Amino acid sequence: MVIQLGIIGLSADQSAWASMAHVQAIKPGGPLAHQYKLTALATSRPESAKAAAEFHGVPVEKAYSKPEDIARDPDVDMVVVSVKVPMHKQLAMPALHAKKNVFVEWPLGANLAEAEEMAALAKKQGVKTYVCLQARLQPVFVKVKELVASGALGRIISTTVLGIDSSMIHLPEKARYINDPDSGASMLSVPVTHALDAVLHALASEFSSLSATSTITHPTIAFNSPKGSRSAPEPRTGADNVAITGILTPSGAPLSLHYLVATAATPSTFQWTICGEKASLKMEGASFAVQMMPPKL
Repeated sequence: MVIQLGIIGLSADQSAWASMAHVQAIKPGGPLAHQYKLTALATSRPESAKAAAEFHGVPVEKAYSKPEDIARDPDVDMVVVSVKVPMHKQLAMPALHAKKNVFVEWPLGANLAEAEEMAALAKKQGVKTYVCLQARLQPVFVKVKELVASGALGRIISTTVLGIDSSMIHLPEKARYINDPDSGASMLSVPVTHALDAVLHALASEFSSLSATSTITHPTIAFNSPKGSRSAPEPRTGADNVAITGILTPSGAPLSLHYLVATAATPSTFQWTICGEKASLKMEGASFAVQMMPPKL
């Protein structure tokens, strides 16, 4: 059975996440084309929806500008919400009310209360909410999982993750919402959680105990316009330095993860080391956003 998808946030912009990630997988010849088919889309304006439909080969009558309309479409089995985190709930709820399964970029809601409300409605309606934690399915993380499970490393005795990013010292103007503490799009909720999920999945582990510390080490942030100008600095509201340590189960191994924003003097990097009794593995990459730029083993 082919699942018919309606994607909210799919524009004609090829650099947008929905175009790069979702459509590439389900377009004719894509790896998931035998399972999913794009039948409708929605953007915030009728004009952009029409342009997106023409670009992606979707009938114009299936191009919507309201979430309620795409949710009611009988040719849509599942609604994909691929937009900024603050808008996840308001765009997903109409589909849940229409008894449609919903696939949402991580995180599901901007906070725990929103996620719980969405999950409760899905349960009431007899449908499901799905979130996209895609880093765990990157080939390199899948390979690590296979090696760990094979016993090639022996008993895991320790693992350490370091992520440094120098691009977030300033952000593009379009990413200004990230500095809103209510947006749900913080460094902790997005890149840290994506990496931590991939690490725990690869190790087939969970925390039996943990402690965490977060702080703001760069008190201000500025935003760059498309024309190259930079805004005046304003207070940074979200933690830019996060440290998590804990004990994993069932191995009993300690895990240490440290993510931080640095200046241009420190290059961006991702490093993950797994120490086993028989052997060790090390993964390195140029970005701590491993859900978008996978490292190498």
